[in-house]
Amino acid sequence: MKANMLSRVADGMFWLNRYMERTDGMLLTLNTSYILSFDKETDDCQGYKPLLRYYTNLTYDQIEEVQNDTAFILKYIICDSQNHNSVKNLVVKARENARGSQDKITKELWEHINSLYHYMNSPELPRKLEGSDALKVVNKLNKELLLYNGIFHVTMPRGLGWSFSSIGKLIERCLQTISMTQAYYIPINYNLDGNEDVMYWKRLLLSLSGYELYLKSYSNIKHNRKIVEHVIFNYDFAHSVIFTLDLINKYLDCLVKDSEISEARTLYNQFGRLKSYIVYTDYHHMTNKQLEEVLETTKTQLNQFSVDFSKLFFSYT
Repeated sequence: MKANMLSRVADGMFWLNRYMERTDGMLLTLNTSYILSFDKETDDCQGYKPLLRYYTNLTYDQIEEVQNDTAFILKYIICDSQNHNSVKNLVVKARENARGSQDKITKELWEHINSLYHYMNSPELPRKLEGSDALKVVNKLNKELLLYNGIFHVTMPRGLGWSFSSIGKLIERCLQTISMTQAYYIPINYNLDGNEDVMYWKRLLLSLSGYELYLKSYSNIKHNRKIVEHVIFNYDFAHSVIFTLDLINKYLDCLVKDSEISEARTLYNQFGRLKSYIVYTDYHHMTNKQLEEVLETTKTQLNQFSVDFSKLFFSYT
């Protein structure tokens, strides 16, 4: 790599932001399901299932068994050491990567990660999640991740480290958007002409921080097709597939431009084909089957890009 950044440090910055974005997305989804679980008048056919299916390794039968046990889910998602994707474990992993990249991240960012690490390891946290303090804990953690994103954005220099960190974050965000979208279209067989009301889509939109923008942009219409436009093709929505792919392309361009690795151009072209697949999809005339294929193909190709990206820049074998 032409610029002075070891592959080990670049790897650490990539995964630091990827783990923190996963934590952020998981907490948003948990918060959405938890708050809406108090509304007994809402017809809820999904509940915690999308959260448990995407962010845990629980089997289908295990999910069916625990899906109504809010106390168990809160502790399992937030602080269970046996759950490799718990907030506690993700913060530990993020801190390890931050420690290895300390000369490339700011003092403010390190102090915030370290503070969150100590909070997640406080012995009284599991007890708080069993009682009336549970909502306060969930709200605090959501705010901590918002603060992390703000500190990162305001204090970090826009060099190679920024590009590696941003690509990690955006890959994670895009995969989350695709998987959460699949979770809500699978039960209705990807029916783009169905009549599901906005309350059905509210959980998905809140989990992606897109509910308010959707209501302002698409009122009094049939929602099933417009949801696709919003979460996949809306350039103004920061969690949409096209928005995240567009930014990945920007930061990848910066890395390829400064790279002396011959395979970098091949990787750049590989990603260009993936982005073009979305850009040139005609969502106005998309069929149910095409929607299913677009989501699955994009997720598969993005996962493959992530593997190839890591092999190229981090010397994975």
